[in-house]
Amino acid sequence: PRVIYRASIQPAEESQMYPYEGMILVDPVQHTADSEAVEKTVKDLLEKHGAKIHQFERWDDRRLAFEIKGHKRGVYLLVHFEMPGEGVDAFRRETRIVEVILRQLVIRLDTDIPSHLERSAAYYDKMREDQESRRAARDGRREDYDGQPASMGEAT
Repeated sequence: PRVIYRASIQPAEESQMYPYEGMILVDPVQHTADSEAVEKTVKDLLEKHGAKIHQFERWDDRRLAFEIKGHKRGVYLLVHFEMPGEGVDAFRRETRIVEVILRQLVIRLDTDIPSHLERSAAYYDKMREDQESRRAARDGRREDYDGQPASMGEAT
């Protein structure tokens, strides 16, 4: 006799949402022509794959180290979002097809988004302070070198 086993069919649970940070490099020509449409394209693509966007910001327009799809410059968009794990692969696949997106990098965060943003803000504030103090010290050395009185660290 033949025995047939039936798998119990369980109702589909809502997929677990994980926190992600994404850096999206977009075509600078199209972004300059219509930034709202380009950013809406990226947001719609994320939401299509189940993302809940927490933060979306235009980060920088920069010269690239090497050409990507014939472009020497690119506009970086920084996005923090939650998405089901299976949505990330689908999002990555689709970004290869969308012309406006040159490259993307999506990483899963080890903490929740608010605490990650808090840590990032503290890190960038510290970097900014260090950079300003190095610049001030460098400017003080330049004044010494030019024969002018130093503005910093001068003995009284």
